[in-house]
Amino acid sequence: MAGGVTAALLAGGAWAYGLGWELRRRAYARGVLGQVGAGLRVVSVGNLTVGGTGKTTLCLHLARRALERGIEAGVVCRRYRPGPRGEGDEERLYLDALGSSRVFAGAVKRRLARAAAAAGMRLAIVDDGFSHWRLARDVDIVLLDAHDLWGGGELLPAGRLREPLRALQRAHALVVTRLGPGEDPAPWIAASRPYAPGALTAAGRHRVIGVRDLDGVGRAAGGAARVVTATGSPEAVARSATEAGFEVLGVSRYRDHHWFGDAEAAIELARAAAAGAALLLTAKDAVRWPAAARDPRVAVLEVAWEWVCGGDAVERLAFGAAEAAWTSPTS
Repeated sequence: MAGGVTAALLAGGAWAYGLGWELRRRAYARGVLGQVGAGLRVVSVGNLTVGGTGKTTLCLHLARRALERGIEAGVVCRRYRPGPRGEGDEERLYLDALGSSRVFAGAVKRRLARAAAAAGMRLAIVDDGFSHWRLARDVDIVLLDAHDLWGGGELLPAGRLREPLRALQRAHALVVTRLGPGEDPAPWIAASRPYAPGALTAAGRHRVIGVRDLDGVGRAAGGAARVVTATGSPEAVARSATEAGFEVLGVSRYRDHHWFGDAEAAIELARAAAAGAALLLTAKDAVRWPAAARDPRVAVLEVAWEWVCGGDAVERLAFGAAEAAWTSPTS
């Protein structure tokens, strides 16, 4: 009985959520609500579901590739659940990789994109921008987790979909993520293509490129490990750990973007010690790990984006006019 009531409540919540989405869609379609431009090329990297699909890794890859091509590029991201220094975890990763002049973090993405334009950027890469309709964008790249393409097939709160599947018709490129080494992307691409027949399709993976300690010093991979993570896809972290050569003895899951406390860190270190294992974090988790709990048993997985197929076409689409404007003698 209780299960039936819960299911009914979730279904009702999903219906109300979907109604709100449809009313919002119609308001934009009829011009009641309008999009705001930012004065530069805007490329959104987003997803249709809640949880982690690897947006940060791809955003960082695109930013670096743009800079290699001579395009003044910056990243726009939400400052979500900031820590003691007032920074979000993703924000800190971008700052470390790109420098403060190319990272625009805060609460309102359209204002951040305008700030990027005012700072001289020609391209803004917006982390998690697909559902941020207010900001006009030139390209929408949508990531789909190969292990959970459709988020259970139901809208929030019954499932994990932020928008109905037909929202994928807005996408310019669909990118299947979280593929394993050597995994064939064809079935996943074929499954996604009908929802956005006009979009480019591609696939990529998060390749483990190294293991380090909390001070950034490289260390050997392998051996027993306990994964501790507060990311949107703990299962993906465990798979990466296995790919790196670790024997994963267990996974401690915390809420996404959770900042670990000293007591939590001590408990996790004790669990790892009792198992004779290393304690394994992602780079994003390492940002949120307490300074007082720095320990030689803590290892950090480093990953990088790797295209499996379709990457060149997606990058040409993303950089398009920004690259042409940069190389034009009249720009």
